Amino acid sequence: MNAFSDIGDILASLIDALPWPALLVNESGEVIFINGEMKAQEQLPAAPAGTHLSVFCPHYYRVLEGTPPWLTPQDADIKNLQTGAQQRISVRRLPLGACLLIIENTRSGFDLGNAQTARLASLGFMVAGVCHEVANPLTAIHSMVQLLQSSGPLQPDTLERGLANIAANVQRVVNITRKLNDFSRGGADQKTLLAIAQPVTAALQNTQQHALFRNIVITQSVEPDLSVMGVADQLEQVIFNILLNAAQAMNGNGRIFIAANAAKDARVEITIRDSGPGIAPGHLPHLMEPFFTTKPVGQGTGLGLAICNEIIAEHGGILCADNHPEGGACFSIILPAHQRSA
Repeated sequence: MNAFSDIGDILASLIDALPWPALLVNESGEVIFINGEMKAQEQLPAAPAGTHLSVFCPHYYRVLEGTPPWLTPQDADIKNLQTGAQQRISVRRLPLGACLLIIENTRSGFDLGNAQTARLASLGFMVAGVCHEVANPLTAIHSMVQLLQSSGPLQPDTLERGLANIAANVQRVVNITRKLNDFSRGGADQKTLLAIAQPVTAALQNTQQHALFRNIVITQSVEPDLSVMGVADQLEQVIFNILLNAAQAMNGNGRIFIAANAAKDARVEITIRDSGPGIAPGHLPHLMEPFFTTKPVGQGTGLGLAICNEIIAEHGGILCADNHPEGGACFSIILPAHQRSA
């Protein structure tokens, strides 16, 4: 199984099916694929092998921040050289480099602004990442099965170790597919008026059933009368996921502080801070990227915070992460507050 080749073919197929102009670049910034929409709208030829984006599309390259590899998502506005219309370039990280998606401005705004349309585009990119991630445990399973089949009579301990290896890799695949399923159906639930204390309390109750929190002291402070329009179990999922990450970072020993307060501009802010080692500066820009994880292989899918980020975005909010001045990691969930009618 050649995972690298397979993922490249899948990415090209996905990008070519998009209704927007798009191209793929590798880790070095070389253009490796242009979809049909970009060829038609931009009147571009096929990119010669090894052509750098700065040479092939210098007008796009100039407005992007940083240099290859682009490890963080970004958006930039530019004027179409052919029509003069405004365009937005959206850069999204992929397993083999990055995708540049060119979104035309319409009278109703950028047509990727619809949350469900954006979700479907992101889902397409994430599916390609799933193929890449699933390839590794499947290869391990295939190799182990071949080994067990060719070893002749097996000792009980050899068989036990082999089956344990297979079971662990199967569980990793199950975890990835479950997370992806959560992501794909997330936009279907109806939002209702709810007190912000509701998902906070539910998430804290979940910690009481988890062994990792036995030696962790959690302090909470939730202002009364704070309400949002949202899906309670989705917000609970986000809060619990951040709490669980904090507990894992502290190896089950330490303190977590969670607070919900009224913020500026009619918003509600939930902050979750821990007393752990904090987040390495080099990891901060990548935390919300699908499949980015600092956990050992097999212990994390790298989809948790990516899904949390999407859920909060669908609620019209922002999920931020940073290191607290007093130490430890600090996550902020900022949501629009419910405005009572006069």
